[in-house]
Amino acid sequence: MTSLVEEVGQRVVGTVEEVLADRISVLLDPDSPQATALNAGTPTGFPRINGYVVIPNESGGTVCIVSSVRTVRLPFPKRLGMQRDFGLVDLPFPSRSMSLTPIGTLTAGRDDAGSSFQVHRGVDVFPSVGDSVLLPTVDQLRAIVQGEDETAKRILIGHCPTASYAPVHVDPDRLFGRHLAVLGNTGAGKSCTVAGLLRWSLEAATATAPSGCPPNARFIVLDPNGEYAKAFEDQDVRVFQVGEGAVRPLRVPAWLWTGAEWAAFTDAAPGVQRPLLFEALRRLRSGLGPPEAFDTIIKGRISRYRNRLKVLVANADHQSPGRREGAAGVLINIQEDFLSLAEAAECTDDDLREALRSVSATAGTLEQNARSNPKKPPDSGFWHNDFAEHALDNLVNALEQAASHTDLDEGDLGEADENSPIPFPVAELPDYVEALAADQTGRDIGQFVDTLKLRIRGILRGGRLGSVIDAETSSSTLVGWLNDYIGDDDAKNGPIAILDLSLVPSEVIHVTVSVLARMVFEALQRYRRMNGCELPTTLVLV
Repeated sequence: MTSLVEEVGQRVVGTVEEVLADRISVLLDPDSPQATALNAGTPTGFPRINGYVVIPNESGGTVCIVSSVRTVRLPFPKRLGMQRDFGLVDLPFPSRSMSLTPIGTLTAGRDDAGSSFQVHRGVDVFPSVGDSVLLPTVDQLRAIVQGEDETAKRILIGHCPTASYAPVHVDPDRLFGRHLAVLGNTGAGKSCTVAGLLRWSLEAATATAPSGCPPNARFIVLDPNGEYAKAFEDQDVRVFQVGEGAVRPLRVPAWLWTGAEWAAFTDAAPGVQRPLLFEALRRLRSGLGPPEAFDTIIKGRISRYRNRLKVLVANADHQSPGRREGAAGVLINIQEDFLSLAEAAECTDDDLREALRSVSATAGTLEQNARSNPKKPPDSGFWHNDFAEHALDNLVNALEQAASHTDLDEGDLGEADENSPIPFPVAELPDYVEALAADQTGRDIGQFVDTLKLRIRGILRGGRLGSVIDAETSSSTLVGWLNDYIGDDDAKNGPIAILDLSLVPSEVIHVTVSVLARMVFEALQRYRRMNGCELPTTLVLV
């Protein structure tokens, strides 16, 4: 009869040589198994990558997974005890070593059937150099594969070939309550595994749910290859596809896109194109009409001169000898430009005309008072004294007062911004951009704006892309879209939604995935905040 000590000694395969926080190095004994271990109860492959070993300690045993196996050249062969003959010359001797990754702690207990083992994550006590490394028994392997809490595991998903084909159970709440990746080589069965996880989870949830109460769980599958629809033909599943004949057309309406998504898709430059694009989106979402060309000219001049004055003050040009004349030149230009706008035939609003004249008069008075000789005309040669900052602030206020009389006052654009999910006539976006760019002057500015308009018109063109972004009909509402793609109350329209992206044009696929993921995430956040509980939802990216 084999004693407990002898049984444990037969399973020793090596000793600990090095201990790090994330890695343990082990030197294997010369008589440890070369390919298959027969001393663990059943034939077990050893040493093998992803195999398990146990390092006993006072808390039970540290469970480790084999991450690498290699051969090292030692200066002398490893001998047991004091069997080394110092009269011989030692030559380099090949030995085997392996690296381990600690994954948990194995503890022993007793139940009605006898001794039992349990494993919990985390390492209570790290091993020390010289500790023995053991092969786990069959019962220990099963405990390692079963995990922490056997009673919580409800779904059998397969058997582990590296652990004597021990059954593998998972808890859906823990499995889908965090990020999960299914990895493997081509043809290894990743797609089948993902489909199986979804089916097995729903079957187990249905079996344990009360009669007539389907599980309130949702799986949203983003399928780039169109391969998952057939895997759930016998299930209550919603399949959204692109192209003619689709029972449920895939819709990612353009009005759901945020300003950043519009800018990324149209490649809008941050200097000129992006501000125009965002302002056009704000006006469309707020229900405002297209701006008048004369208003855009006024706003352009107000914006440029206001920024110019702020730069002058920030650089102290208004109080620096030799640079005050530059500030005076800006004031003279303001006086002339706004007087010409006030006298233009397009200026039909009396309040606006009076505001423009006030800007011109304020700038002229400020420049005149700062002259060293006010009686000399501007072109006769003179110099200026310092400009008072409060006087320049009065001029900026006059510019903002003039802007308030136009249709482009920033405070009158409504509560909607470029990110608000409010339906709007998407087809009118290029015209709004063109109207807002009426007074954009400078080198190649017109070319930049024309490029942006061409990109937007290309997006809104018909075909597969037009059907996906729903540019013409805008038939979806926000509530209806969420019910279709995330699921109705209590998953009445089915727990699985498959979004077939195989025919989505490549130029819009990244925006499609971005909008879908963002809308799902934001909807779940709002649901938790409003209802005080989670809505079980898993986004599957395949």
